[in-house]
Amino acid sequence: MHLLEKQNTQPETSARMSSAQRLRLIDVHHHVVLPEYEQALVRSGARDPSKPLRKNSEPQAAIDAMGQFGISGAVINPLSVAGVHHGDDAHARYLCQSVGEALAKFSRAAPETFGFFAPLPYPDIEGSLRQMEYALDHLHADGVILLTNQNDVYVGDIRGEPLWAEMNRRQVTCFIHPARASFVDSLQLKMWASIIEYPFETTRIAANLIYNEFMRKYPDIKWILAHAGGCLPYLSYRLHLMEEQDDHRPEFSKRVPEGVTPYIDRFYFDTAIAGSRAAMLALNEVAKPTHVMFGSDWPYVDRHMVSQQNETLQQPDLFPGDRFAMMERGNAQSLFPRFK
Repeated sequence: MHLLEKQNTQPETSARMSSAQRLRLIDVHHHVVLPEYEQALVRSGARDPSKPLRKNSEPQAAIDAMGQFGISGAVINPLSVAGVHHGDDAHARYLCQSVGEALAKFSRAAPETFGFFAPLPYPDIEGSLRQMEYALDHLHADGVILLTNQNDVYVGDIRGEPLWAEMNRRQVTCFIHPARASFVDSLQLKMWASIIEYPFETTRIAANLIYNEFMRKYPDIKWILAHAGGCLPYLSYRLHLMEEQDDHRPEFSKRVPEGVTPYIDRFYFDTAIAGSRAAMLALNEVAKPTHVMFGSDWPYVDRHMVSQQNETLQQPDLFPGDRFAMMERGNAQSLFPRFK
């Protein structure tokens, strides 16, 4: 690098560091690609199409990376879009147990810095119930994580009701992360599915949970939707069509006479890859101030994306008054007591 280039980059680097030093973020969308996860995928005969820029599979490496962005705590997401279930319940159960135990060990290295979401072998309902009990009661997980779909079975499917009922009884926090839908290859699009398909996946889950009455029946589950809910803020008005157009009987308007509105703002949201002015303005129109939390999606995005998002989030009109502190860490502290 030429001297002039060094001189030009120093103020920018200094500004980024100064900005990070002002922040005390708690990140609820933070990936760590653990060796145990990669080994379990191989055992399942699965291919991982994701491309993490860095793996940060050691606690200190993750802490060092977090410090660059002003992140003081993170709830670890151990999954890629390769998921957990590849057609064999036994392999899926092994993956979730081995990864859950590895996550607990990772978290114990810095328990005030790291929490974790434990994976469940959905759509294996019996296996998911057993793994949830083990993860919450013995591994002390902060919540569970489900991908939007596994083997074309979506979260919110009526076949999963025993799981949703038990999650409600235990007042579980559940993080929903998008997965690659099986039909994507048939679309013959050149771009990665993560660019536009993942937000659509998350939106399907929100609509599915509302339409199948699980938001109404199980109000004590705390659902966190990745990436600001996908397209949910933009489509929130359109979802009212459920109240008018329904071929099933009894139709939605009779099953849920209160309509869609009471349930949209019951979701929690993170800001990962959504920290633009347009996205945050839309999200803040539909989300409760107490239900928006910071998310980075590190290390599946490059540094400049996280830094740019963090700068945007600090614009005072997006999170005025106490709302920035709530998004920065207060809301996460309420949901995840370890960070208090």
